[in-house]
Amino acid sequence: MSTQRERAVALIRRVNRFQRAGDLDDATVGELTVAQIRVLFRLRNRGPITSGQLAGGLGVTLPTVTSVIDRLVARGFAERRDDPGDRGRVMVGGTPAGQAVVEGIQQGRRARLQRAIESLDAAALAGLVAGLETLAAACEALESSESGDAAEPARG
Repeated sequence: MSTQRERAVALIRRVNRFQRAGDLDDATVGELTVAQIRVLFRLRNRGPITSGQLAGGLGVTLPTVTSVIDRLVARGFAERRDDPGDRGRVMVGGTPAGQAVVEGIQQGRRARLQRAIESLDAAALAGLVAGLETLAAACEALESSESGDAAEPARG
């Protein structure tokens, strides 16, 4: 990887850390562990899913994810339900309260990033937008090729 590419990755990670740093400002979020927040996001993005799928997707053991789910269920942020297609399988999904936590986190992240972007002058903002458009196109092309679709080349 070239030095410029390494720098780009490092900068994106830095921006992501900046966004996530504001997560703990909210009282409800402050009471949740990082693992619980990760599970809530995964359930919102992929759920309802089995505990095994959740553990695999997060790269943790089944007992670890089961413990996290137990705590989220006890707080009303997640629920277990029977799989209608396989009565022997239990699915885990987020509840409206869990969805509200995820939405609150996302709104906080967007607001924090918006404040940073508002501090940019017009020239810096134009450069940022151009670069992000190029990156977004590259991401879409990669995603398309990973899913087996015909990828369109990134435009920049």
